[in-house]
Amino acid sequence: MDFAAIDFETAHGNMPCEIGVCVVRNGVVSETKSWLIKPQCFPYMNRWNQQVHGISSEMVKDAETFDTLWYSQIRDYINKELIVAHNAPFDIGVLRATLSHYDLEMPDFRYMCSCQLSRRVWREFPRHSLGELCGRMGIGFNHHRAGDDAEACAKVVIKASERIEVASIADLISFTGTPVKSFKIF
Repeated sequence: MDFAAIDFETAHGNMPCEIGVCVVRNGVVSETKSWLIKPQCFPYMNRWNQQVHGISSEMVKDAETFDTLWYSQIRDYINKELIVAHNAPFDIGVLRATLSHYDLEMPDFRYMCSCQLSRRVWREFPRHSLGELCGRMGIGFNHHRAGDDAEACAKVVIKASERIEVASIADLISFTGTPVKSFKIF
């Protein structure tokens, strides 16, 4: 089972202040990284967002902007991978808006939502938020920090494959009928 999970924390709207990536190889978390990002709206940080993730203007003042990080650090983790995100429409929307803002080439990858997957695997659960799922599964993490959230998302997908006893991400998708979308717009 090979895929990468991503998560964004935002300063305001679709403007990221942190990205996390977790790489899974052969069904095991092999690497988790995160980067603080100086957002496009710097120094403004939405007060509510800051209360959720705890990232302040002071923390990102010396961080690189997304366009600088994209080619040097982030792109190779995402391009041509199957990407998973919990509440994927949000994270994929942030990625698409940020790439567009900086006029960066859109990467080529497919993606799926681990929240949608969890609803198909654990129908008995009343809620499928990342915090709720991880609490039920005993997955500890620092919620609302991008690297931790990306790794927690990856672990939920791994637990889903264990629950339905499949070894590949393709079999997990096929068995559950979880939609997979293409990111690249031709």
